[in-house]
Amino acid sequence: MDYKAESDEWLMQQVKTGRRDCLEALVRRYATPLLTYLHRISGARHTAEDLLQETFLAVWARRETFAATGTFASWLFAIATNCHRQSLRSRSRRLVMFDTSDSIPAVPCTTPTPLDQSLIIEQQRALELAISRLPEQQREVLVMRHWNRMPHAEIAKVVDCTVATVRSHLHHALKNIRRYMESHS
Repeated sequence: MDYKAESDEWLMQQVKTGRRDCLEALVRRYATPLLTYLHRISGARHTAEDLLQETFLAVWARRETFAATGTFASWLFAIATNCHRQSLRSRSRRLVMFDTSDSIPAVPCTTPTPLDQSLIIEQQRALELAISRLPEQQREVLVMRHWNRMPHAEIAKVVDCTVATVRSHLHHALKNIRRYMESHS
């Protein structure tokens, strides 16, 4: 059955009754944005793929706890964030490096010279390194806001804090990135 016209919340209510086909529709709807989010906060594609699977397994396992008072997207991203945090706790803390295979796209130029291209690549790597060095909550908020375009209120629900705290994390993340980029230019 085609569920394109159904809301996320309606689909999740159906999942609560045990309908796996509705979960499949939600997986199809959210796999790409959630994988992008997990990749950006974890820094590794293979880790993000594992976390994506863990997230949807947790959605199925915790389907009874879904309350239609909030949005499904907030609930889903909160589960994904918690899966990521749990994976960090279960392994030793180490520097997160981003895959270069899926790096931030370069700013297009009309006809960049080889020197311009290498400068762009160097700036991308510096930016990725700056992002990887952010404290976990700052990185999560930054990725949700700038790559997933989530509103501050929804991010606040996901990370379980106030909108003011989200704005503070975002402000400090951008300030830290700016400081890092200035010191490495």
